[in-house]
Amino acid sequence: MTSAANLQEILPGLWVCLVEAHGHQHRSILMLGENFAVVWDSLYHPSAIKALDSLLAGRRYILVYSHGDWDHVWGTAGFRQKPLAVVAHEQCLSRFGGDIPQALAQKQAEDPGYWGAVALVPPNVTFRSRLSLHLGGVTLELHHLPGHTSDSIIGWIPEWGVFLGGDAIEAPLPVVYEAELVLGWLAALKGWAGRSDLAHAIPSHGPARDRACLDSTVAYLSALTGDRVFALPPQLDGFYHETHQKNLEWAAGAAARDG
Repeated sequence: MTSAANLQEILPGLWVCLVEAHGHQHRSILMLGENFAVVWDSLYHPSAIKALDSLLAGRRYILVYSHGDWDHVWGTAGFRQKPLAVVAHEQCLSRFGGDIPQALAQKQAEDPGYWGAVALVPPNVTFRSRLSLHLGGVTLELHHLPGHTSDSIIGWIPEWGVFLGGDAIEAPLPVVYEAELVLGWLAALKGWAGRSDLAHAIPSHGPARDRACLDSTVAYLSALTGDRVFALPPQLDGFYHETHQKNLEWAAGAAARDG
């Protein structure tokens, strides 16, 4: 179920781990500071983070969950060395008492041989609005940005001009679960997109070229709220075609309630 991981150092000290599995690209990030490292998301299975674990090479590190969905937090047990802390939004911790173990139990019932390797590791450091991690020579700012999920966060590396989007940005289009979060989600992304010092926007899924994914997500959400027209790619795979139709249903339902 897991293909070989593609490791790429896109900036000095900033590594991307890209794995293709379950029909999609999944991306984790490694930041190397002078004193600590940070791993952004542990992917979907302990086997998926082996290359990233080797790259850590015994460094002290902090693990950050962008949100609690299965493909971002189920790989933690694969690290040979435990993180100094597991950081996430406070609502992510709440999910570890609800939908996260429920989803895992269902998967383990379907395929115990594969999913039995997953052991959940909840966050032990949480925040509500903003938290800064000082790694030595570089900083990772964590900001709550509810939209894709209510516990979603983004990361900002001011020294490098890098925006870590998690699932708050995605190409060809993001996944909407709660229509009432869309306007706040869009407003927050517009604020980030307006920054002249933001040079790179890295999503968890889809292509990561400069800041294109951030700009296209803003355009899509703007179209979803009726502010503009968004040109979808001529061919969408089954997942994104279905997602777009559901997003339209969410938007129509929200418009009907507001009207």
